[in-house]
Amino acid sequence: MEAEFFAFGEILWDCLPSGRHAGGAPFNVAAHLAQLGVSVSLISAVGRDPLGDEILEVAGDKGVNVDFVSRVRIGLPTGTVIATVDEKGNATYELVQPAAWDEIKVSAKALTATAKARALTFGSLAGRSPYNLEQLERLLAVQGPMKFFDVNLRPPFINLKLILDLAKRADVIKLNDGEAGRLASWLQTGEAAPNTPRNRDEIAQASATIAEATNVSRICVTLAEEGAALWEGGNLVTAPAPQVVVKDTVGAGDAFMAGLMVGLTRNIDTRTVLENAGRLGAYVASHYGATPLLTKEIKNLFSLE
Repeated sequence: MEAEFFAFGEILWDCLPSGRHAGGAPFNVAAHLAQLGVSVSLISAVGRDPLGDEILEVAGDKGVNVDFVSRVRIGLPTGTVIATVDEKGNATYELVQPAAWDEIKVSAKALTATAKARALTFGSLAGRSPYNLEQLERLLAVQGPMKFFDVNLRPPFINLKLILDLAKRADVIKLNDGEAGRLASWLQTGEAAPNTPRNRDEIAQASATIAEATNVSRICVTLAEEGAALWEGGNLVTAPAPQVVVKDTVGAGDAFMAGLMVGLTRNIDTRTVLENAGRLGAYVASHYGATPLLTKEIKNLFSLE
């Protein structure tokens, strides 16, 4: 069966205080999509090592199709990240390199399958590799799927010109409020100064600046515990987030992205899309790890029935 959704980018091991967990934003999005009952394929790469064997098994157990995850040359290891979590549950990451996901191959079969899909998500982090950029260029040239770009300003891999170039290839751009402020500031002044928008008008202004520069009509800004906003052609819709006790924020934004993709590809009204995606993200933040098992109640938010 052809996959409805595709995710391009890193699959790796998050080495957290609570243990080693399969992660990487595109993989997390794919794992959440699979739990929501949609078919999803990951386009990525792992090493020819035991960690690669193990992570492919985990992905399969989570319902993610790994037919397009390649095994790279000997000597390039499966990706790992050293993650630390502060007392508020916020995570910071140290990406180990080089890693297998720096050499993601997009096969001809992957291109054909993606053309039949409803949506494709890709992020900026995998763009640290020139090899990946060449492969991603081929993938983004495919007509058909709605393309979702996940901005990830993670030091030391911050290249705003690259992010702008990738954003221009998307139909929907998702970023958090801090990222929206920095990108808008850079576009307006040439300096990527911290400039987090604090109210509706500032969110709308930052979104409009990004939309004008990229010619993308849908800009989604996540606002952590305050919810999320979606700017569509000049109209800003917001929705609050449910209040939860945060265990850690690992994977919460990826869960939101999965919910956003399902909602927008089904033409559900914007506020409901944001509310459902926010509930999914909050649920993940209230659990340890990036891809906890979802409850029936959460899954039902995205049911077609």
